[in-house]
Amino acid sequence: MTILKCSKTLVLCVDRDNDVGEKAGLKTPIMGREAVVAAATKLALADPEDSDVNAIFEAVRVYDKLMATEEGGTVEIAVIAGDSSVGIESDREIGKELDAVLSDTGMDSAILVSDGAEDEWIIPLIQSRVKIDSVRRVIVRQSEPLESTFYVLKKLLEDPKFTRTVLPPVGLILFLLAISLLFNISDKALGIILAFIGIYTLLKGIGRENVVMNLAETLKQSLYSGRISFVTYIGAIVLFITGTFQGIGSSWNYFITMDSEIGESVLLGFVFIKNAIWWYIGAALAPLIGKMLYMFMEGAKIVRHWAIFFSIIASGLIVWGGSESIILLSEGNYPIGYQILFLALLGAVIISLIGVKISWYMRKSVIEDETTELGIETEET
Repeated sequence: MTILKCSKTLVLCVDRDNDVGEKAGLKTPIMGREAVVAAATKLALADPEDSDVNAIFEAVRVYDKLMATEEGGTVEIAVIAGDSSVGIESDREIGKELDAVLSDTGMDSAILVSDGAEDEWIIPLIQSRVKIDSVRRVIVRQSEPLESTFYVLKKLLEDPKFTRTVLPPVGLILFLLAISLLFNISDKALGIILAFIGIYTLLKGIGRENVVMNLAETLKQSLYSGRISFVTYIGAIVLFITGTFQGIGSSWNYFITMDSEIGESVLLGFVFIKNAIWWYIGAALAPLIGKMLYMFMEGAKIVRHWAIFFSIIASGLIVWGGSESIILLSEGNYPIGYQILFLALLGAVIISLIGVKISWYMRKSVIEDETTELGIETEET
């Protein structure tokens, strides 16, 4: 490496998290070869495993090489540090120390020596003050994969999106495993964990992974405002849990009594749906009923909620009828199976039409009331 004539080059080593100050008790900036070597030695004695030790000695090596090939240019070496709380304060401190070094030395270019990817985040900060000719990254060969993995994990854990999405499910799973080990119910806990993972994966796949958080927020707001919907939300949760256990119990009983032929295990899912669906429908209707009651007590007109109410019931009837029909058909009861499917579809259509009719009637009533109010106002005018 050769320096152009009359060039002024600064070999700069940056310790972004201030290990030099925290571990070795040294104050930065540190300038001059002897002072830098002494600082590296003191840091090595304080913590031989610190990667900044290698970076500082590499800066000394680069400095010596430049001095040996100097052709009338000036070379200086310096170590600057930030703050243990890596971030804005750390980068501001680095900027201040770099300004002080450049003011004392008058260097017009720099060679940055770094101990890893984290320190290289401050390259734009340095470039705003002095031209960077080269960047030398130093990682101990034996620990390069470990350091890279640690750095990636650290950045992921600092990402709010990652922590809010991944860590809560992982924490809940670990908690359930701990409880199962303490009370020797690992088989039941495993079932709950698998159910939780399945539900979370399903919600994540359809983009509704925040539904639980939104439900918790709604519950909190309902509790603070004293709305009746708080009670109905609690009821919905109880109904959902009850329906889940009802479905699991029915599926287990069916599994015990069924023949072990290949393919019949698929029916367990339909048995679960058949026995749990109306509990789930009740869980879906409970918050809606609570909202309708709140609107009624407030004197507001209930319009589109009627259509939603009857549509939920109609959907439940179709799902129940389809499940029951498949189970009966698998058992050879073809006439009854087809009849139930037909009646379920017919009943769902009728129920949906009732909901649409009520909703249409209530909408018409609202429009008439608004027209009447406008007519009164016009006469008064």
